[in-house]
Amino acid sequence: MPRAVTPAPYDQPIVKRALAVAVVLCASACSSLPTPNLPSTQARSGETPSASGAGELATVQRVVDGDTFIALVGAHRYRVRLIGVNTPETVKPNTPVQCGGPEASAYAKHTLTGKQVRLVYDVERYDRYGRTLAYVYVGKTFFNLVLVQQGYAVVETVPPDVAHVAEFVAAQRAARAKRLGLWLTCAFR
Repeated sequence: MPRAVTPAPYDQPIVKRALAVAVVLCASACSSLPTPNLPSTQARSGETPSASGAGELATVQRVVDGDTFIALVGAHRYRVRLIGVNTPETVKPNTPVQCGGPEASAYAKHTLTGKQVRLVYDVERYDRYGRTLAYVYVGKTFFNLVLVQQGYAVVETVPPDVAHVAEFVAAQRAARAKRLGLWLTCAFR
């Protein structure tokens, strides 16, 4: 089966369009969802009220790349994909290693490998590839958000999983303004 050709995920006009669509969809379709009210100190540190909420405990066995890892939940092994963020590719077949990818993968490996994490789910539990979709907490630190705050990832929301889109967009704006990570080294600045 021929593979569909898609534009580069870090092409700035595409990112802007995706953000605009996500915001419009969230505003129109998700108005009944509770809106997190984060004190500014929590948003800066990567902690959110959800960090103390329900979720499943998992142990990270291996990090695949910056936004995907293998985890054990009880006796079951899952491939987990972070919700709402996208890191540059490092292991995708037929795709060259992208700018910032090795750094994002190294950060995820250093932060997650061997650690116990809490997986918190949004609306959809699995993506089209069968990966478990989750917001990931290491202690009280919201890992998905920290990746964006540090410039290792860009916002990529896929409705209906948009519970943290406003936090992610604000973090991306701040990382870009500070020229952190991808925003310093990659062409889509």
